[in-house]
Amino acid sequence: MTIINLMQAYELDKLSKLDFTNEEIVRTLQTGDLSVWQEKVPNYEFSETMALYQEGEQLFLDALHGNYRIKYVTLPGIQRLLYLRFQLAEGKDYQLLETGIQHLTCNEETIEKLHHMLSTNWSLAKQVDGTYSIFIS
Repeated sequence: MTIINLMQAYELDKLSKLDFTNEEIVRTLQTGDLSVWQEKVPNYEFSETMALYQEGEQLFLDALHGNYRIKYVTLPGIQRLLYLRFQLAEGKDYQLLETGIQHLTCNEETIEKLHHMLSTNWSLAKQVDGTYSIFIS
């Protein structure tokens, strides 16, 4: 499992939704010209993606396919990941508290991916009512 930072997770999520093949993504990274991505997603420079790729192509591809853990993530970071990666929204899919998230409802596949993504300072637990909670460990 590749360990990445939060910005890399955001950029990878955006990149994975641009409908490029792995080969096209790797070719773009090899050239270093990320302008084609920046045109589609103007608020992202993809510099963290390039830095991750430079650590190793296989590590990068693993992370691109969601096989990563985030080094350190904050509660607002978790909220953003829930929305960007899984289309889960506060008030609809979970309740936000000052110290975490409760009543998270989603499928087991999402829970499994989320469990692997979260940095070690967070605990993901199934509640008696079948929903999940995420709190600082």
